[in-house]
Amino acid sequence: MNAAARLFRRLTSVPTAPFYEEGPAAVALAWIRRELGSRVRVRRHKGGILVRYLGAGKGPALCFAAHLDHPAFHLKRATPSGAEAELKGGLPRDLLPGAEVEAFARNPRSNSPSARGVVEKDGEGFRIRWTQPPRRGARLDFATLALTPFEIRGPRLRSRSIDDLAGSAASLEALPRLVRMRAKTNVTVLPHRAEEVGFVGALELIRAGAVDPGDSVLSVEASRALAGARPGRGPVIRLGDKMTIFDPNLVALLDDSAAALRKRGLRVQRARLTGGTCEATAYLAFGYETAAVAIPLVNYHNGGAGRVDAEEVRLADLAGVVELLVEAGRRFAGRTLRGAVRGRLTKLLARERRLLS
Repeated sequence: MNAAARLFRRLTSVPTAPFYEEGPAAVALAWIRRELGSRVRVRRHKGGILVRYLGAGKGPALCFAAHLDHPAFHLKRATPSGAEAELKGGLPRDLLPGAEVEAFARNPRSNSPSARGVVEKDGEGFRIRWTQPPRRGARLDFATLALTPFEIRGPRLRSRSIDDLAGSAASLEALPRLVRMRAKTNVTVLPHRAEEVGFVGALELIRAGAVDPGDSVLSVEASRALAGARPGRGPVIRLGDKMTIFDPNLVALLDDSAAALRKRGLRVQRARLTGGTCEATAYLAFGYETAAVAIPLVNYHNGGAGRVDAEEVRLADLAGVVELLVEAGRRFAGRTLRGAVRGRLTKLLARERRLLS
């Protein structure tokens, strides 16, 4: 098992949901203290966590943006027989009736649920009918699909919440590598909250000015497998998502990093992934230089063949994302990204424009 998978196993040792990310956030913070200590600066924020490595001192940082939540249900008006369930995020609605769920109070310390139940249709929404009711007076805040938190089957990693605890694990795991090599670069890891309901955590960090406008932002996410993004063929340089096309200067940095990895025998794919919209688009909309890296994902948002199922990625692809992030972080140092393509074209024009007469 590679290092990112080991960290992912820790992050999935507690459940998560949009706005209820306290469990994996606490696990991540404990890991940061143990593995990185005073070599990074850590800041808690309503929108997420900021973990800064300042190997180059003053100047822009390359940010790895992931998120700690996964689609789930918020519970309301619980009774001895069940509870109202508000879906937060994009689980496959047609597959949810009859699906088994596990219910938790906020800030759970393990995957042991306070109640178990089955999803039932309730008009346009859903409710949970308990099959294992909660104890009297127990508080219940959210429910997740009753799927495996962590399982390895040969080359495949399976979990109810790969999107995007795998991206968080890969982003964090890149930091010790950069620290150990004493890379003269600035890198910030941004494990966001509430991505699945519209990038709420990222937007709050932007609103508060927590991420410097001069920083470059890479979204790191497990994303739906498509043509050009096949499981087992390496991480994907994501040229754009369903909504936008990303910055060519930052994509060029990823291309150079991928070329170096290929010389070492590692595979990297390159495609526009239109299966959804990622956090790079949120940052791009507010003027940041953005691009993205993806891990090809099977059973996106737990949509299996006729039933809900665990999400799935290849272990080698997860390890490959870490390698790509480390290489990009190392190369970011001293590299002028903003306007780099424009600068090259301006020089070309100055050299050749006389031939236009």
